[in-house]
Amino acid sequence: MSMNNYINPIKSVVSPLSAFFAGTTFTCLGYALLTSTLSLRMNAFGISTSLIGIILSLYYVGYIFASFTAFKIINKVGHIRAFSAYISIFSALALMHVFSNFPYFWGILRLAEGYCIGSSMMCLESWLNARANNKNRGLIVSLYMVTTYLGSGLGQLFLNIPDPNGVIIYLVVSIIFSIALVPISLTALPTPDISIRKNMHLAELFRISPVGVVGCLCSGVFVGCFYNLGTIFATRSGLDLAQTSLFMFVAILGGMSAQIPIGKLSDTMDRRVVMMWVCVVMFFVAPLLSLFITKGTFLLVCSAFLLGACTFIIYPICVSHVNDQIDDANRVKASGMLIMLQSIGMISGPIIVSFIMEMFGTLSFVICFSLTAAAFVVFAQKTIQTRGPNYVANTPTTPIPSDTTHAFTALAQDNQKNKDALSKKL
Repeated sequence: MSMNNYINPIKSVVSPLSAFFAGTTFTCLGYALLTSTLSLRMNAFGISTSLIGIILSLYYVGYIFASFTAFKIINKVGHIRAFSAYISIFSALALMHVFSNFPYFWGILRLAEGYCIGSSMMCLESWLNARANNKNRGLIVSLYMVTTYLGSGLGQLFLNIPDPNGVIIYLVVSIIFSIALVPISLTALPTPDISIRKNMHLAELFRISPVGVVGCLCSGVFVGCFYNLGTIFATRSGLDLAQTSLFMFVAILGGMSAQIPIGKLSDTMDRRVVMMWVCVVMFFVAPLLSLFITKGTFLLVCSAFLLGACTFIIYPICVSHVNDQIDDANRVKASGMLIMLQSIGMISGPIIVSFIMEMFGTLSFVICFSLTAAAFVVFAQKTIQTRGPNYVANTPTTPIPSDTTHAFTALAQDNQKNKDALSKKL
């Protein structure tokens, strides 16, 4: 297969969604920078690892609150307005960390920040899945995840900004979120029809996709432990600030690099099998990290890259797998439940692992990754055996436009015609 045959399908997706992806990148850059900054500063203040884990995990409690309530706002005012409101609030919350270093005050801010980002992610993910179809959803969601990890990776590099007064980083985060509003607010890509919606319960979602549900939980454990405890693991393993920044950046780069090839692969075979084999690799790779992380830059980069590749690929495949089985009317609510499930993992994972690290040492960080991966492999294998081949429903979705400008115009005109026709009927 020539390089053009590989690149052209990606270009046809990226071009009309460029504004969407740009806004996502800036959003993820901002919250990743803030999360790592808070983790490092609380560690420098001498706060216990377990308390750091609890405070940072409140961020994901906010995610859960968002999954229960934010869909009502999105369905009422639309995706763009809701996204703009939540990101504006987060921008203000980031600046409020300057007021006090009291850990419990930061915990309250983390709760509110998690609510805002969780709601924003619901806007973006339900919007994106409404533009995809079952034949390209793995690629499209993977491209979305590339932008999230690109932003998150760049956020780790911003940790090196000189900040003698402890204020500049928060100003930078606020500026980044303000910039993130621009491309999303000005995009010409039509948003989903908010007048058509259904109510879906978690039990129904589990019946439709048990592997997708459990996969989101495991993904939450992986991602939550990495973001909240990764810097602590690195520093306590003997890395300095520059090496810790490199470790975090390379791991996220590994996750970003795995998105497109694994996403395209999942469009051609059972997505559950893809997730299962990723976790098989994770089972063997995670323990090796503790051996390689202090053995020189090359081994540090290689081990961090492989850990990130396995850590960050599970969630987008879960999202693709679940959205293969549902229609557009369920996407906002389903997106909220997937975010909720991942958030439960993000909350429980760092809290449990931080206590284990305090009792048994730094090595517990990678052992927990390995054991969680093994548990998922066992569950996925049993489910595949009982439910047979991948059960994909060809759900109706609005296709991604293939042209950057004319497609936007045509879609906008079609939407306007539909509105005019509805007005005449009324």
